[in-house]
Amino acid sequence: MPRTRVSFEMRQKARALRVHATKGESLMWYELRELKSAGIKFRRQCPIGPYIVDFACFAVKLVVEVDGDLHEQERGKRHDAVRDAYLRSLGFDIFRVDEPDVINNAWHVAQVVKEKVARMFGDPTRPLRGHPPLEGEGDAAQTTRF
Repeated sequence: MPRTRVSFEMRQKARALRVHATKGESLMWYELRELKSAGIKFRRQCPIGPYIVDFACFAVKLVVEVDGDLHEQERGKRHDAVRDAYLRSLGFDIFRVDEPDVINNAWHVAQVVKEKVARMFGDPTRPLRGHPPLEGEGDAAQTTRF
């Protein structure tokens, strides 16, 4: 994905979202940043196009979203569908998890994410370094719910 300039306003909004993270997002970030030692690097509240995603691993083009109550309402579902379609058009796989699941067991959710990243790299036994599979290889981009 070619790098694009992120507007000042978008950077400020992402920064504010990092400062005012929900409990679920904070717990998830604590667990996801621990995966860095395994070669899995996530960014939090990361701008991608016109959207800011909760967490993104660019090495395998995986977005992790912690969904609160707003995502259960009809308006939230419509917004998520449009947003997911945009992210999939860029080649991202979207993994959605409900906030109560993160609050109840963030470590377990992070392990599921770690396994998913390892599968996306192709061989879960090798260290997670190097280049991701070429386009057309591996699993097709999709939205997954925990």
